[in-house]
Amino acid sequence: MRVLITGATGLLGAEIVRQCRAAGWETLGTARTPPPDSDLAPMDITDPDMVRATVDAFRPEVVIHCAAMTHVDACETDPHEAYRINTFGAEVIAAHCQRVGAACVYISTDYVFDGAKGAPYHEYDTPNPLSVYGRSKYLGEAAVQALCPRHYIVRVAWLYGVERKTFPQFVLDAARQGQSPTVIADQIGSPTYVADVADRLLRLVQTDCYGVYHLTNPPPVSRYEFACALLEAAGLSVPPTPLPMAHWQTPAPRPAYSALTSWRLPWVGVPPMPDWRDAMRRFLHALGQVSS
Repeated sequence: MRVLITGATGLLGAEIVRQCRAAGWETLGTARTPPPDSDLAPMDITDPDMVRATVDAFRPEVVIHCAAMTHVDACETDPHEAYRINTFGAEVIAAHCQRVGAACVYISTDYVFDGAKGAPYHEYDTPNPLSVYGRSKYLGEAAVQALCPRHYIVRVAWLYGVERKTFPQFVLDAARQGQSPTVIADQIGSPTYVADVADRLLRLVQTDCYGVYHLTNPPPVSRYEFACALLEAAGLSVPPTPLPMAHWQTPAPRPAYSALTSWRLPWVGVPPMPDWRDAMRRFLHALGQVSS
């Protein structure tokens, strides 16, 4: 398998590159500005000529498009840049995938939903994004679906992993310093370990069962409940401080309930995503931060 991964310096992109190479696949990771000591190729997803040259040189069978503007509040304050990267960039990638006959995997988000359902969203629920970030990603989904029939739209949520500081590390760091981490108490979602996303994604692209998929660790959980379980598993006795979502003032609106569930994954013969508790324990083990 010849696989090109955009956004290969990001949390998910780097993990996908690692797992593709571990599987023995011919893998090219790209980034707009690769680190000087890396083997990644420079590629700006919003530069059609640069994308054409990179795709023509590598001739991938699959392109996994992870590159995105993911800072939700920055998208709200700079919508021009959000749509340029998240929507136009997806259009460019999808068009060149179709041109060379490559399947296109587009990494999307739980923020395409508004949270009004109050129950986990499956792949056939209708999106209704609240923020510029959510809308720019949803329009990216639509572009990929229109321009490249051989596509996988993969929605993920609340990603965390060992290679970059995300929500769990900030919670752990605060507790280890004797501080009570302040955590939103009433936002419900799907904290998801990137290693599990990458594993299921590699299985998925071998099925030729194109369409929309949700890859998140079930079941739904609040950020506060997740933080409590994380600290307990790490053997830290500092309790988090709950904060109502209504008191968390940010430029971009966020859905209060954005948990995802997958109907389609088992239908195509791919094992369901592991429970978030199991994922959390493996994450802590990888960090070397497990309770004795």
